[in-house]
Amino acid sequence: MKPVSLRETIINSVHSHGLSGRPLSLAVSGGPDSMAMAHVLITNNSDLNSEIEILHFNHQIRGREAKSDSDFVKSFFKALDVPTFVSEGNVLALSKKNKMSLEAAARTARYEFFATHICESKRNSVLTLGHNFDDQAETILMHTIRGSGLNGLQGMTGVSTQTIQGLDLKIFRPMLSVNRESVLKYCEDYDIPWKADSTNFSTEYTRNSIRLELIPFLKKYNPEISKSLVKLGNLAKRDHDYIQSKIEAIWPSIATTSNGGIVLNISRLQQLDASLTWRILRKAATDMKGDDHNTTYNHIELMLDITKGISGRSVNLPGKVIVTKSYDNLLVFKSDSDFLPAPISNQPTLIATPGTTASERWKILASLKPSNFSYERNDLKKKISTFLNKDLMKGSLWVRSRNPGDTFQPSGMKNTKKLQDFMVDSKIPRIDRDSIPLIVSNKGIAAVVGWRVADWAIPSKGEHSLYIEFDPEKY
Repeated sequence: MKPVSLRETIINSVHSHGLSGRPLSLAVSGGPDSMAMAHVLITNNSDLNSEIEILHFNHQIRGREAKSDSDFVKSFFKALDVPTFVSEGNVLALSKKNKMSLEAAARTARYEFFATHICESKRNSVLTLGHNFDDQAETILMHTIRGSGLNGLQGMTGVSTQTIQGLDLKIFRPMLSVNRESVLKYCEDYDIPWKADSTNFSTEYTRNSIRLELIPFLKKYNPEISKSLVKLGNLAKRDHDYIQSKIEAIWPSIATTSNGGIVLNISRLQQLDASLTWRILRKAATDMKGDDHNTTYNHIELMLDITKGISGRSVNLPGKVIVTKSYDNLLVFKSDSDFLPAPISNQPTLIATPGTTASERWKILASLKPSNFSYERNDLKKKISTFLNKDLMKGSLWVRSRNPGDTFQPSGMKNTKKLQDFMVDSKIPRIDRDSIPLIVSNKGIAAVVGWRVADWAIPSKGEHSLYIEFDPEKY
């Protein structure tokens, strides 16, 4: 069988991934891979019907050489009448500021430019990258060295979506099955100019060291080491995709979303196989953060450890993500989100009985209704209500949050107890306690709304009750 050419590989990949007719943003460094890819896509665009543009980023690491590469890319594609957009950034400063490697800083700056440009252009274009077969082998080996799981061992995928600075970026890699030798031959056959990056020959960078030193060394033991590594990646992808399908099927039975946060049921989570438990936690962390960058094995292990500890334990993850155990739930949310209920003032607000009262968080409606005696525990982020003895209308009622030293006589009890002890015994999540409205009379706390009524405030059977409803939706 005749080998598939580089041109056929790229064109077939566009069609097989359903990207023909989609705008394509080609990331071009000026090197042979991206130049060959751009040449194929531009010269065969009659088969693709795509709006094509060129994106180039100058990392300002190589001084005049980098500036020369930028000028080369601009002039080359200007001659072809292809829209070209160039940006630059001080990657060295970014590396020092964020205490990350130069490689990581360069990738961060480059992808932020790509994502921002594509979002602002509003073309819904697909970022198209020139990674080849040898790049894939290097990536898989690098992830193996770092102790990656299946997700890392599968390497790069033909089509993927990443979230960069809150922006969803669709990424397309049409050359993962093309080796470096084929790329160079294509450039030679079609007389395509390209630029060599001098830093590619420096072993100070991890990827370069793997390409220039480690892989040649491993070829002593396996001359086809690159093929073996890519085979490993393909096997890992097959298993990863199967496990991921199981995770997606299980997820709705374990996870719920509320006010931008994720709530995991710990009892159900602990019934799963350890592999699935670990991946559910990882999905919760990455879904909340928006991507999986800088979320490590150790972070997920910390989440796992919290599920086994006491209620109230927390851990901070990258991307302002907080994980907290609240009794049988694991709460995953961002520190700047509205997931946590805002504390209400402990300054009393007089309740109109009957009537409508506007507090800082609730619209409070009070009226006489037939006694219902329903004490269901409602979601505090939705409407909550309580029934009280109608005789309480003869005096004043206020709403406030808890104060230190508060006591409460729950229904069914002859004596009072500390409100703090009642909340602990009732397993009211610690993060909710300051946001629960308390209805207070001159006698004391008449109701912990949504949880319990005081014994002395219970409605009399057969008589109307004072019904008080707290509605955040109408506030």
